[in-house]
Amino acid sequence: MFLAFTAFTGFVWNFNETMYPVIYALTGTPNPPIPTSTAIAQQPALSLSDILPKADAALPGGVTTLINLPQKPDAAYRVRKKFPQEDWIFGRSFVFLDQYTGAVLQIKDGANPKLGDRVLASFTPLHYGTFWGLPSRILYIFVGLAPLILFITGFVMWWYRWRKRDRTQSFPVVTAIHSEIKK
Repeated sequence: MFLAFTAFTGFVWNFNETMYPVIYALTGTPNPPIPTSTAIAQQPALSLSDILPKADAALPGGVTTLINLPQKPDAAYRVRKKFPQEDWIFGRSFVFLDQYTGAVLQIKDGANPKLGDRVLASFTPLHYGTFWGLPSRILYIFVGLAPLILFITGFVMWWYRWRKRDRTQSFPVVTAIHSEIKK
């Protein structure tokens, strides 16, 4: 079961463009659009010193933990913030800002997430086995070793069968004489 959780959460993360809309649809949560910047001719992107005060004004009281710089002309700055009441180490709050004007495009408030965002946030402790703290981490070690143990025991069982089959097929004359003697 734990391997299934790990596999499913990894699958969702790797195919997020397809799976996130499915999760949002199943939970009845509106799928937030991807924030995009509007390029302005002959104007460079704003610097971090211009962006950070705007992000702080949009989500005051949070500590900035991560900044994703725009990689494309239509991409937005993504500033991640952590509030004291949030349980995740990096925080679950985001501010998306237009890279040319600094306008706030979208805010994701980690303190009051929508159902779809709560489901997606629950994937992290399920995937890494941190939902019960140390006991679940220890359990995940044994669950992670289970496929290796099954492989080894399966190989040993196959090996003994193969050796037994090989011995009887190597000496068909002896096997035939042996069966005749038994009669």
